[in-house]
Amino acid sequence: MSMRLICWDMCVWEQIRTDPEAGAKALVASYSGRLYKLAFRLCSDAAMSEDLAMRTLARAVKAQGDFPSEAAYFSFLCTILVNLHRDDLRLKAANALVFMEDVPEVEDARPNPGDALAVKSDAAAVRLAVSRLSPILREAVVLRYFGELSVADIAEALAVPEGTVKFRLSEGRRKICAFLTKRKGGVAR
Repeated sequence: MSMRLICWDMCVWEQIRTDPEAGAKALVASYSGRLYKLAFRLCSDAAMSEDLAMRTLARAVKAQGDFPSEAAYFSFLCTILVNLHRDDLRLKAANALVFMEDVPEVEDARPNPGDALAVKSDAAAVRLAVSRLSPILREAVVLRYFGELSVADIAEALAVPEGTVKFRLSEGRRKICAFLTKRKGGVAR
């Protein structure tokens, strides 16, 4: 991370401490777009992504005493975002019990695998492959390749050792490659 960004991060952080309202506005202006993009890569839903990004920023303002001064502020925000996303997944799983007689007959709006294979754009195919990763692998891949965080920053954000991050990135790349190779009709290595 460049010294200029670290200085900007600290300026926003100090502004939050001295003037919470102005600091919150600066925080939203500075980070909402990047956080939205990361959130969208994690959950693939625009409304949920916007909500997740805004909740991340709100939690960051409230957690001003928890900010580790030696860490990059964006890494701190990514930690909050990932934890909120995990909480959402746990809540969704906890509320997943549905009785079939209570479910109305509705056509499934999700794309079927045949439609997904028909996607012509390589970028779309990569996004699809990333969305099919397990949440643990997807977190690491999204933070590294879409959030452009270093392995050390990802390890800090996910609270795991760097070796674990490296494994998750390697495994994620392997599964994405296998999906893309299979999609094109080849044999995965």
